[in-house]
Amino acid sequence: MAAAARRVAHLLTRSAGGIRRHVHYLALHPPAGYETLGVWGPSELEDYFDDVPFYRATPLDRVRGPKRAHVIHAHGLSAGGVALQPMHEPVVLTVHTDITTQGRTARSRVMRTIARRIAGRADAVIAVSDVVARAFPGARVIAPPVEPLPLPRRTRDDLRRELGTAPDRLVVVAVARLHPDKALDVFIDAMRGLDAEGWICGDGPLRADLEMRARGTNVRLLGQRDDIADVLGAADVFALPSAGEAYGIAVQEALGSGLPVVSSDAGVMRELVNDAGIVVGVGDRAGFADALARIVSDEALRAELAFRASTRAFPNSADLVARIGEVYDDVDA
Repeated sequence: MAAAARRVAHLLTRSAGGIRRHVHYLALHPPAGYETLGVWGPSELEDYFDDVPFYRATPLDRVRGPKRAHVIHAHGLSAGGVALQPMHEPVVLTVHTDITTQGRTARSRVMRTIARRIAGRADAVIAVSDVVARAFPGARVIAPPVEPLPLPRRTRDDLRRELGTAPDRLVVVAVARLHPDKALDVFIDAMRGLDAEGWICGDGPLRADLEMRARGTNVRLLGQRDDIADVLGAADVFALPSAGEAYGIAVQEALGSGLPVVSSDAGVMRELVNDAGIVVGVGDRAGFADALARIVSDEALRAELAFRASTRAFPNSADLVARIGEVYDDVDA
């Protein structure tokens, strides 16, 4: 008789798009020998996790609820702090942020010390990139597996028609949370004066500020979209000037859609983009604007970079899940 599957509880406190997509994929596709007990998180995520067991959790519930689990997988340092309350189950912590450049830890040595202490108490730490792992000696580097983008449902012309964009208009798109880490003000400023239209897809705390900054420019904020494959298929260039980045799922998906990329070198962006775009230093506003202007004005360069993007290969999500399963096996032995 086959051994019963071991149960995994996933914990979140709050999460941006990349983290919740990663947790959703893991919950739907657990490693071999494991099953998902559920996802514990704040009520605003309930609709997103409507196809897996989801538990709206107070902080106390997050501690008590998963006690039927064999492994607790905490996503993010805040969730790790909750999971590491006195419990008997092994805790795997995935760190999704570069604590030296992103969020509160980037501005506070005390917060970075707390982050390292939280990680030090976990039974195992997974870092989503080498950049993240630098702050956590002994962490295993595993890129975040996510559900691949579906094929576009609409043609390029159909989506452009819906958005009121001419078929021959050059479009530069950014897909990101509207957060200071993404430096989208740099994107808007770089688009000024270019013979192109800019689209920003996403939502977040800076929406009102960015809408005001984009007013009267050639940039439009399209809000949160559930048709990103269609949007990428209707665009010509992807651009993201992030100030801080742990991995770069949006950049990977843009490359997978065959788009040339202009980005900062935050996180592992330089390795992701490689020769399929132009990468400039973090905070180099002039360099980003120059790189974007160069790609917009040079059709031959765009075509060459797009070809390189279309030939890029990225880690297989099933293989990444198997590696996470090996971490579970180690702590659940």
